[in-house]
Amino acid sequence: MDFNGDGLEDIAIADPGGTVGTDTTAGLVRIVYGGGKGVAEINQDLDWVAGGAEQSDWFGDSMDTVDWNEDGYTDLVVGTTLEDVGTAADAGFFDILYGAPGGMGTGALKSTHFEQGAGDGAIKAATPEAGDRMGDNIVAGTTAAGEPYIVVSAPGEKVGTIAKAGAAFYLRGSVNVAIHQDKTDVPGSAETNDGFSTSLAADSNHIAIGAPNEVIGGDAAAGNLAVFSHTLHADGHPKPLFGLDQDLDNVSGGAEANDDFAWSLSLTDYRPSGSSTANESILAIGSPGEAMSTDGGATQKADAGRVVVGRVTTAGTWSETRQLWQGTADDDVSGTAEAGDRMGESLTAVNTAPRAVSTAATMRLAVGAPGEALGTTANAGAVHTFSLVAAAGTNDRWIEAGDGDGIPGTPGANQYLGRTIHYTGTKLYVGMPYGPGLGALYALPMSNTVTGGTVAPVTAYKPGTGGLPNVGTRFGAQAR
Repeated sequence: MDFNGDGLEDIAIADPGGTVGTDTTAGLVRIVYGGGKGVAEINQDLDWVAGGAEQSDWFGDSMDTVDWNEDGYTDLVVGTTLEDVGTAADAGFFDILYGAPGGMGTGALKSTHFEQGAGDGAIKAATPEAGDRMGDNIVAGTTAAGEPYIVVSAPGEKVGTIAKAGAAFYLRGSVNVAIHQDKTDVPGSAETNDGFSTSLAADSNHIAIGAPNEVIGGDAAAGNLAVFSHTLHADGHPKPLFGLDQDLDNVSGGAEANDDFAWSLSLTDYRPSGSSTANESILAIGSPGEAMSTDGGATQKADAGRVVVGRVTTAGTWSETRQLWQGTADDDVSGTAEAGDRMGESLTAVNTAPRAVSTAATMRLAVGAPGEALGTTANAGAVHTFSLVAAAGTNDRWIEAGDGDGIPGTPGANQYLGRTIHYTGTKLYVGMPYGPGLGALYALPMSNTVTGGTVAPVTAYKPGTGGLPNVGTRFGAQAR
């Protein structure tokens, strides 16, 4: 991320529960510029940011980065999930905030605003309604052809007369289209409370959209997902390739009520041996509500959680390569499956060498288990890091507070470590928005996330240090 184009890595850190003026939970984002070039606060009371700071807006509830206007400066896409639009409470909207040589908000083009019923395309054609939660999730990047794209969720969107069926909006160049389960060839069908687009993932090749509340075979909140290409269908939306749920033969396990399959997703460009480009994807699917066994099936631990990993080919087919859950002898995953671990509630992955043939070392996956109890400390949380393309075993590193890998302090009750994680090509960012204190964000060098890697110094971002104001409510809830 380089918002001011000076060649140094910058970081945007959200505090969506932050106070702006006298408005609690209005939300704000702090930009820390690399090289000690200062800290800036972005909130909705700035004249170049749409809306005005209001209580319970949650500005910064979701974020991602992309050079949207292709001027060489990284831009920040920010969701304001609970923004009221007109009389529609919690309709939500999002904004693109543009980077510039003097920092974000200093260029001739400062921001572009998107809300339903305004602008153009499918977003203008949509009607803001109470509980749409547009901007609840955002993913952005560039296609294999180099075109910037943005996918934005609206999991509470009504589809026709079907309440909270959910939809996503896909933007790329002049393309501005809606994706939902009543679109041509999209797997599944729109049903009340599906929450389609609750989770999103995308890379240069593919898009994945999750509906963890989907009913499968009568099992409520069993969950499913759909995978698309960036190529457009004849009807104008991204071309659907396939759908996945746990009652299909090509997915391990079985659909059960409250599995939350596809609660979290990651898609990562993959270059197989013999290919000249990274033209495939590795898809990881979190199922944190999954009940897992520690004794061959006799005793199920509710909400222990698991992750399914597989390959999406250029032909648009899926093949599962492994499943990951704590305490499994076959994949040698550390830890023990326990009730409430919710392993897989968050996922982040990266290809550290996208121009080379992908290897076990270059394809990395981090998995949050925010409900992990450490000793008698409930919900302390932990993070696993794995290879995306090799078995766990020696590729599995365990990270918890105070374990020497860079996150200081001691595990605390209800810290939920692992709920906020984000990989870049060089670092794993781990947020601690639930404390201790006012929240924090830690940037772990890649070597700290690899089994046997040298533990290098960690960069800590905390209110009251490094130029950051000594205030915070959910500081570190998002980082890009």
